[in-house]
Amino acid sequence: MRRALPALVLLTSACTVTGTAVPVGGNLALVDAHRTGAALDAVKTAAEAVFSYDSANPAAFDQAVAANVTGAAKTQLTALFEPIRKSTRPVRLVTRVRQAAALEFTGDRLRDLAVLQQDSGTSKGLAAVAFTAVREGGRWRLSDIVVNPAQPPPAPQPDDGSAGGVRDSALAGARAAAGALFTTDSGDPEGSYARAEAVAAGPLLADYRAKKASYVEAIRASGTKVALGPAPMAGAVALTGGRAIVLFFTTLQVTDATGKLTSRPFTTELDVVREGAGWKVTAVRPVTAT
Repeated sequence: MRRALPALVLLTSACTVTGTAVPVGGNLALVDAHRTGAALDAVKTAAEAVFSYDSANPAAFDQAVAANVTGAAKTQLTALFEPIRKSTRPVRLVTRVRQAAALEFTGDRLRDLAVLQQDSGTSKGLAAVAFTAVREGGRWRLSDIVVNPAQPPPAPQPDDGSAGGVRDSALAGARAAAGALFTTDSGDPEGSYARAEAVAAGPLLADYRAKKASYVEAIRASGTKVALGPAPMAGAVALTGGRAIVLFFTTLQVTDATGKLTSRPFTTELDVVREGAGWKVTAVRPVTAT
């Protein structure tokens, strides 16, 4: 990814907050697929409108905020865009939602994890954002915006074969598998590889086994320890029987040989499949700017 200009507002923010879970049984994300999809589409439209900006027409931004934002999100957007609006240089940002997954959906409230791509004409950048939106007067409006989020998952439904139970089981399995896949220690490359291999299945497992020597050497040569950040986030993009596509975000904690710690936002899609009582990963697709 090319280095973003200061105008790429999403890449200059690193706010995190704690989300509020809905009661067990109240989360209809993907359970009511039609209404979940309609709500995600509405939030996508709102997010693209309020995260796009043209300094030649600032009134359009104000109108977009008035139409699509309510509550705390107004203050959050003001803080995000204040440096841009004060810039003496021309700014034109175009923002698109690359991917989104519903975390919670209750009919009139949606919380989702989205990957936004901003393009200033000379630079592109990605950011993971957690949106909360509420339906007011038949219109969805953004009520909370968190860049690089670290939030606990909703209270899980029992894994009893219901759609909500399978969804939450898949998400818990994806978070656990991601911990094994993306946590490495150059001081224990064989153990790091073994943990990853244990949660892989299908094409991913075949790839790991075919390239074991190179994977182990790459971990050893990195000279780092990598751990998941607190409260990694996962949302189901699709769920069909014992398979799911999961959007996963965390801020990786990378410690180098000198002990210096660096945080690196990391977003990927995971294909997971149920095996027995657990879930394994069959494919990993990191989300990068296009």
